[in-house]
Amino acid sequence: MRILAQMAQRIVNEVTKVIDEEVIVINRDGYIIAGSDSSRIGNFHEGGKEVITTERKLFITAEEVKRLQGVKIGLNLPIRFQQRVIGVIGITGSKPATIRHGELIQRMTELIIEEAYAAERLDSKLRGIETFVYEWLHSESVTLDFQERGEILGIDMNEPRYCVLAQLDQAENELIEPGVELDVLDTIRAVFPNERKDVIVRWGPGRFALLLSAKQHSEQKLYQDLHRLSKKVEEKHGIAFGAGSSRMHEEASFLYAAYKEAKQALAERGTEKKLVFYDELTLEIALAEVSPETRVKIVEKVLGAISSERELIETLQAYFSNQLSIKETAASLHIHINTLHYRLKKIQELSGYQLKETKELVTLYVALWYYKEYSN
Repeated sequence: MRILAQMAQRIVNEVTKVIDEEVIVINRDGYIIAGSDSSRIGNFHEGGKEVITTERKLFITAEEVKRLQGVKIGLNLPIRFQQRVIGVIGITGSKPATIRHGELIQRMTELIIEEAYAAERLDSKLRGIETFVYEWLHSESVTLDFQERGEILGIDMNEPRYCVLAQLDQAENELIEPGVELDVLDTIRAVFPNERKDVIVRWGPGRFALLLSAKQHSEQKLYQDLHRLSKKVEEKHGIAFGAGSSRMHEEASFLYAAYKEAKQALAERGTEKKLVFYDELTLEIALAEVSPETRVKIVEKVLGAISSERELIETLQAYFSNQLSIKETAASLHIHINTLHYRLKKIQELSGYQLKETKELVTLYVALWYYKEYSN
């Protein structure tokens, strides 16, 4: 392992909080790569190179300052990682406290490096799991080799599972603050702590995929845990949090279907419901059986004339979401009732479908359902 400049500067920053002296970090080639005096960065430090060679600490006296290149009076200590010297930390000064605390500073430096290495390995493992889960949920079949990869990553591939897609409901064009997603991920893992049985990964901006053990969670318990999770996230971050869940699937090879179910359940959640289970859907399941080609034809035929009119599409969506209530639709869109009547009339004129006719109303609903599917 090599000490990179960014890590070296972190070490300098942490050590200077403890002692009021100049601090430098030297790499294995003997060059200063970080320091509280930035003008020394890039200079050769002969004392540091000597410590790398001997693997022993070196106190540089006034006499040795004359002999050695690029040094100052002070203490140079080897930095060890996994029983190998990977660099040197130098502390300028001849105060007794500097010398007395030398080994403490040395150990503090080594602990910072060990912590960073562990965090890097964990992050690398998490990225590996994220990649694996992405492949898993997009593969219609699972090979033996693929299952072995999962086991190596610590995933029980024989566990029956639910697939849950969860998301933070930030307002349109509103960015989530840095660090919030990681905090939410920690909150999810606190609710579902069994890492081998419950696989949890990030799934794009503000989204998370949870592959949860059906042995650990009955459907009722799953609902309770997800509701508790939603409440925790909202209380801690002030952001609405919802999820869509698949049915329980017995085998690893069925998670492709589970993912599609969870995706569909999440899409049907709307703004009012926090949680939707695929089993709750009826009409949506029937609509999902229609071929992609037919869906496109329905959208083009029914909504073709208004599909480019964003305002009218949003109005129609709100009208259905509010159970055809004129008053509630107008309120949700923050417009006057007369304005809503004008828009609904325009929708009927452009589409040729009447909102008062049951069959034509259902046709508009179906077309809008497919439109949302392709526009997401």
